[in-house]
Order: sequence, then structure tokens, then C-alpha cells
Amino acid sequence: MPAVLFVNARRSPLEVNATALAAHRLGYDVIVLADRRPPFASELVAETRVVDTFDSAAARAAALDLTRRHDVHGVLTWGDRDVEFVAALAAELGLPGLPVEAARTVRNKYLTREALATAGRPDLMPAYARVHDEASLRAAVARVGFPAILKPTSASGSRGIHRVDDASGLDEAYGLLRSFTRPERDPIFRARPGELIHEEFVDGTEHSVEGLVVGDRPQIVGITDKWVAPDYSIEYLQVHPTALDPVRRQAVEALTEVTVRATGLRDCAFHLECRVLPDGTVKLIEVAGRIGGGYITSHLIPLATGIDFYAAAIAVATGNAPDLTPRTAFHAGSRQLISPRSGVFAGFGGLNAVLELPGVEHMALDQAVGTPVALPPADYMSCVLGSVVARRGSHTAVREVLERAADAASPVLTEPSDDAGASR
Repeated sequence: MPAVLFVNARRSPLEVNATALAAHRLGYDVIVLADRRPPFASELVAETRVVDTFDSAAARAAALDLTRRHDVHGVLTWGDRDVEFVAALAAELGLPGLPVEAARTVRNKYLTREALATAGRPDLMPAYARVHDEASLRAAVARVGFPAILKPTSASGSRGIHRVDDASGLDEAYGLLRSFTRPERDPIFRARPGELIHEEFVDGTEHSVEGLVVGDRPQIVGITDKWVAPDYSIEYLQVHPTALDPVRRQAVEALTEVTVRATGLRDCAFHLECRVLPDGTVKLIEVAGRIGGGYITSHLIPLATGIDFYAAAIAVATGNAPDLTPRTAFHAGSRQLISPRSGVFAGFGGLNAVLELPGVEHMALDQAVGTPVALPPADYMSCVLGSVVARRGSHTAVREVLERAADAASPVLTEPSDDAGASR
């Protein structure tokens, strides 16, 4: 039977199983290459091979062995960390996929900006400079100034984003990020340890664009409105489709077309993030050569429009035409439930109240019960404890029900030394 190879998986079981179900709807077996066994329902996966996928040689050998055992028609990854590996593997196997050079470009925020600059569109970006040591940091500040964002060039999932308003906070942010981007702390930084970008802070509304590149032709599926916490840019709310007016929507779509072509994306899904400034101009934040997270592609787009985005991404990866026909016209959103403090996650109170709200479709745990939780900058990921997904008839109605859900859900945290006592 034809198969698709997944390299690693999404973090949430709700998203994980959605990937496999999409493959089965298209008639493909699923085989998985991963660092650890993902939480797929066993009947959805034909074979799983566990290997260190940061070890490119070992991962390649395991992947090639799997392709000898299965009739692989496409290879996909669902997160940033494996984009370059999957591009190289698809090229070696002669399968559709993101070109290797384009994968390298979009996995590095500095190289993405350089590609747009080379294409003659510096107007579509904040002012920026690469930072790799103290001297380049001072040069970047002289060029870009304040307020600014200092962040790694190759992180993912909003990790390591520091707003720096003036010189007084610069050295602390730089020291934290130098420590954070050590390969021994996170292997995602093996290729570019300590490499940062210092860029102009731009105010405005935040949005993401989800789409596919079929051949070299970008197809925009939709724009999602997003809200992020001012400290460390942790996302906490997404609503699809956008409430932007037509003029601003067209500006976002134009930015997307330019970015896709400038970075060389083809035969892949993409996830682009941008800000619309108060004057209506649009600035690129970043673009990724993979599907978007935050339940946008797994749930919000299907719930709002009826488009099976995961199936469409698999179709592109296997050389087939994606079905992007809208079938419904709702609004859908997801609300992340952020921990109020550090501790050990012990679950949520108020679940009945959340699930009884009209329009709520899912409530998911994004951290397992028993997970130690720390707040940024100690940890950028564990503070997102869970998510609520809802669908309603309007943008406003979705936001309202999600905020009611966030008020009703009570995260329970215990002290590391006293798991029996719970506190809010």
C-alpha cells in the first residue's frame, strides 16, 4: 500500500492523530521516524522507528531503510526542527518537497530577511541586523536602535523572543539568549549556536497566513488573527478567518506572494507571520516551510471553512493536487491557557463549565499532568498548559466564548516538593 513518512509529530495528541487520519483519508499508510514514540493511536501507524533525528546520518539511514520496506510517496514534517532534514531526504528520494536551499533560508530568520532584501523589498521588513558576539550586538543597536526585538535566528514556537525597550535591558536579554541558544541546552541550535537577530519592534495587529505552494505557485488558504502576550510574545489566542478589512487583507496577501517567491518555497505547506501596522502597511515577522501550529491547520481551518488542510498538505507532498474548496463559512478559534506561576501541573478545575459553553469543540492538555512548569525566560514552552477550541458564527462570538472558557478553566499547580497540595 502507498505510504507517507512523517518525521516526528506535533506535540499535542489532538493534532498528532489528526495528521494520521488525514493520510488515511487519502489512502496512505503512515510510517513514522521520531525521537520518541509519538502518541498515535496504534491502528493508525504501520511502523514507527525511534532514532535521534538531530543525528542526520542516523536519521537518514533509518529513513532510507523505512523507504525500502514501504512504498513511500511523500515525506513530511510538522515542525521547524526537521524542515532541512526532510527537504534533503525528499530530494534524495526524488519526491516533491521544499528545495534544500529554500529550507535553509526559511529556517534562519536572518537569511529570510536577506532574501527579501535581495528581491528589492526591504520595505516589507523591520530594520534588522545579525548578532553573533558582543561587537555585532553593539553594531546592531547602532543600526536598529530601540525598541527592538532580540531573538534567535533558528528557534521555533515563539521561544526566546525578548523585547528590549532601551539599553538598560540589553545586556540581560543578550546574556539570557546566549545561554538559551547553546546546543547542549537545545539541539535545535546545533547548526547556529548563539546566532541572534536584533530587529526593530513594530506595533500593530498580528496575523498568520496558512497556505500551500504547488510547484512554485503559492495558494493562500486563509489569514488568522492572533494575540500575543507583550512579555516574550507567547501566543494565547487565534481566530480564523481574519477580521481585517479588504485593503489590509490584500496587503497581507501581497506580502505573502513576495515572500514565498523571494525565499524559493515550492511543493510545501507554509506558515507566515506578520504584523499590520496602524497605517495599514505590513511587515514580515517570519515564514516557515511547514504547516502552522496552535490548532490553526489541524482544527480552526477545517472547522471554519471545511478545508482539510492536513490532507491538502499531504497531497502536495505526494505530488497530487490539493482540494482547497471551502464548504462552510464559520469562525473558529483556539485559546491557550497560560500558567499563572511555576510549579507542577496537576490538571484543570472547571472542566465541566468549559465544555458546557456553546460552541466549544475541544479542550486539550498541552502539558501532561505531572509536568514541571516554569515561566519565561526560564522556559518558553511549559507555561502553555492547555487549549480550548471553539466554533461560532462570527469572529466576535468565537472570541467571547474562548475568553469565557479561559475564565472558567482553573489550572491546578502544586509545589515540586508537595504534590498533594493544590493552589491556583
